[in-house]
Amino acid sequence: MIKQISVGLMLSLATMVHADDHENPSTTDGAFITMMVQSDDPMAYISALKTNSGAFEATGTTHAGYCLTRSGHEHPGQMFIWNAYASLEDAMQAPLKYDPMLSPDAALSSLRRVKYGVTWKPIKPFKLAPGYERMIRVEVAPENIGRFVEGMVATETAVQKAGHDLNIGVFEGIGGGKHEANVLHMRAVFRTPADFGRVLDEYYAGAEFGAPWNQAFSHVRRVVSDYVQECEQIYAAQ
Repeated sequence: MIKQISVGLMLSLATMVHADDHENPSTTDGAFITMMVQSDDPMAYISALKTNSGAFEATGTTHAGYCLTRSGHEHPGQMFIWNAYASLEDAMQAPLKYDPMLSPDAALSSLRRVKYGVTWKPIKPFKLAPGYERMIRVEVAPENIGRFVEGMVATETAVQKAGHDLNIGVFEGIGGGKHEANVLHMRAVFRTPADFGRVLDEYYAGAEFGAPWNQAFSHVRRVVSDYVQECEQIYAAQ
């Protein structure tokens, strides 16, 4: 589930932080479902989610959390809820176990309006460790998707070599309707807003890690949307 970012992704969608603060390795395994929502009171909605894990348990998600839009809003209260699954097989069955469109939880439905959902497959190794994140949705010609992913891998490596903690994910949507058709979701994850700003300062000052980033985006036909989000994991299966 995720709050409408007009895109939803998710995806902080691939290694996740567990409740015991251990991290999984980066991987392209598994899948995510995000639910875009709009909330008049995001903090109250997030609080309700933290105290009501029934929907997460019902779908069999392994980890879940939220991403709240901090910049680039299409409307007030824009956010999304994400759920991680061990496989696409598990993810595809989840909406049959709990569908907020058909049987909404009264404790949650009064706090948000569901926009749409989408399933995401990571196509670049990703470590799920939510933080302060930039989500860019892009259109890339099918023949250039591999080159775009290679550029994101090179960018991540170069930024890390420069001494920064950066985790980049690239996700391909499945069943996202008109919102996510032919769109890739790129997510750059930093631990804090200061970390994010520091890397941007160096990029605009001409840091070497800007080259692979620029090369990757040379394969982008169109930037569909660009958001800054604050993300958190709030559930882990026992």
